Amino acid sequence: TYGTSIGGILKYETADWNGVKLGVGAYVSQKLHAASGDVDEGKINTDLFDMDGKSYAYVGEAYVDYTMGDLNLKVGRQQIDTPFADTDDIRMHPNTFEAAIATYSGIEGTTLVGGYVTRWAGYDSEDTLSKEKFKKLGSDNSNGVAVVGIVNESMENLALQAWYYNIDEVADAIYADAAYTIPFSETMGLELSAQAANFNEEKASGMDGNVYGVGAAFNVGALTLGAAYNKASNDSGKSVSNGFGGGPYMTSMEEMTIDGYEDAKAYQLSAELDLADAGLEGVTLTALYGDFKSTPADMHVKEFDIIASLELSEAISGDISYAMVDDKNKNTSEDGLYDAGYDRFLVRLNYNF
Repeated sequence: TYGTSIGGILKYETADWNGVKLGVGAYVSQKLHAASGDVDEGKINTDLFDMDGKSYAYVGEAYVDYTMGDLNLKVGRQQIDTPFADTDDIRMHPNTFEAAIATYSGIEGTTLVGGYVTRWAGYDSEDTLSKEKFKKLGSDNSNGVAVVGIVNESMENLALQAWYYNIDEVADAIYADAAYTIPFSETMGLELSAQAANFNEEKASGMDGNVYGVGAAFNVGALTLGAAYNKASNDSGKSVSNGFGGGPYMTSMEEMTIDGYEDAKAYQLSAELDLADAGLEGVTLTALYGDFKSTPADMHVKEFDIIASLELSEAISGDISYAMVDDKNKNTSEDGLYDAGYDRFLVRLNYNF
């Protein structure tokens, strides 16, 4: 199956007026018929289209943004980036959410976040409705998700965060992580990180268990080498979750994560090269290898990613990524009858004016 599309986001945000800004964004994906599979022949890949393989357009963002001193309140359809609710921009459009989010930064080195999220749309949200339709989070009976979080960077070289989510009718989720940087010189350093998450299911949702993770990244000059490991533990038939988006796990790749698998284990190796010294200011190349296993699910998937990140100017940025997923155990195949490995190539450019 294959599909090709052109589109993106056309968004306008007003200037600040007494602390108030309004924003609205049109999200569009226009099918290129000559470069996409035929729907009737079953050759269409719907990742870039609606569930029927057609083009779509919708209002992805529409919000009121109010700032008073150190307090910000944003209400309406918006992009959110928290550990278990995030944009996860891996196809044509990021996930967006209908929510009220308050942020307070009046404590030095600390940010407090609280809010309520009711519905979402985007590639990760697709279930029985197309990705462009806003739908309830968690389940059809859920009233939404209450979230509170704290991010602290008041101590030198140490960053901490902790979050709590009450997903109505589904689960309570707690997440925390820490990152500590050890500088050896102006051009050399080591970052050590750790994370933990706990899910406590409601209504037999199946979202239950614990996740632990550790990681390290060594930087010397323009090169950064990294390694990370995640382990999930669950009762039989249970699994941990990405939440609503790509999830916060250290081993997550462009496509694969530990989401949805019982007793999953994963490790990741990475290398990142900043090409500024080669005359390509704002260009970074990254290569990642990930290995994912779940013995209860007889799952073993490997993934290799190559990513180029572009910050060409204040106005122009983008990324180019190529993901190769190797699934010999047929676990990501809908019917389990064939090797469900696949390649994904994505080019995305942003222009801000």
